[in-house]
Amino acid sequence: MAANPSPLTAPTAEDFRAWHRVQAAALAHDRPGDPIPSEDALRAALTTSGSAYRQVLWLVRGSGADPVATARLRLFTEPARQQLAEVELTVHPAHRRMGAGSRLLATVTEAATDAGCRSLATEVVARSSGESFLATRDFHPVLRMSWLRLVLDELPEQIAKLPQLPHPGYRLTSWEGVVPDPLAAGLARAKQGMADMPVGAVDFGPAEWDEERVRESARVVARRGERLLTVAALAEADGSVAGYTELVLPADGSGIAQQYDTAALPGHRGHGLGLWMKAEMLRLTRSRYPEITEVMTDNADDNRHMLAVNTALGFRPRRRTVIYQLKLRVR
Repeated sequence: MAANPSPLTAPTAEDFRAWHRVQAAALAHDRPGDPIPSEDALRAALTTSGSAYRQVLWLVRGSGADPVATARLRLFTEPARQQLAEVELTVHPAHRRMGAGSRLLATVTEAATDAGCRSLATEVVARSSGESFLATRDFHPVLRMSWLRLVLDELPEQIAKLPQLPHPGYRLTSWEGVVPDPLAAGLARAKQGMADMPVGAVDFGPAEWDEERVRESARVVARRGERLLTVAALAEADGSVAGYTELVLPADGSGIAQQYDTAALPGHRGHGLGLWMKAEMLRLTRSRYPEITEVMTDNADDNRHMLAVNTALGFRPRRRTVIYQLKLRVR
């Protein structure tokens, strides 16, 4: 393997097939039982980004042209987050402990430093070899995460009935794809309200949300070939968005859906809106997309309130991960 891998500037179909081979082998080894994305889904994820960030890709091959390792670096473009870069680095199980990961990480770290970032973050499975790999390279754990799984056929009946219960002063609404124009400004305010979400010591800056970014985030999901389903709680007094929850589904409406954000604005907390909205989301998913078998969600361990909500809905632990962060030298 070359000492200094070069970024993929114009990936070919063969590059994507090779990338998929590395990812499939690593998933089967590190997270047995988890579904392996299709090549088409992987290609869409690697080639789709929004205006808030850009991606740099590396595919490393061995002497026999076999794919050895991959890395995807996310560089944020919004001023409040330009200090942080995120990387997903994967080494094929057959090529581990041979220096490929170390050399590729050094290349990625250099790229993040050159981009002016002060921190580099990545997520690994808890108690895996990835933890020791990072710890010996000056990365430090900054946030512990729990990944939870809900099998929809096992959804408790009392949870399925929750959306029917009244919440005085509020009503639920939902949509698929881009937010309706009358709700765009309110959804942007609700997303901005997530600034106090627990993120441990991750070097996040405040995300800036406006109507156009809210619309664009939904379009990015569509360009990846997926569906975005949103449920919102509206205040009866003025129709404003009091909270929302989002779910991303495969384009064909089957398999596993991924829970995205759930939040209530500070002035509307304490009314059980999170549980109410997420229960409605699960009800809609079961009724509209009967081939969705389960929902996955991730939860910062510090976010005890949302962890309690997910547990009440029937989510059960699937795995634990840790976000590690490296302080970069400033040039």
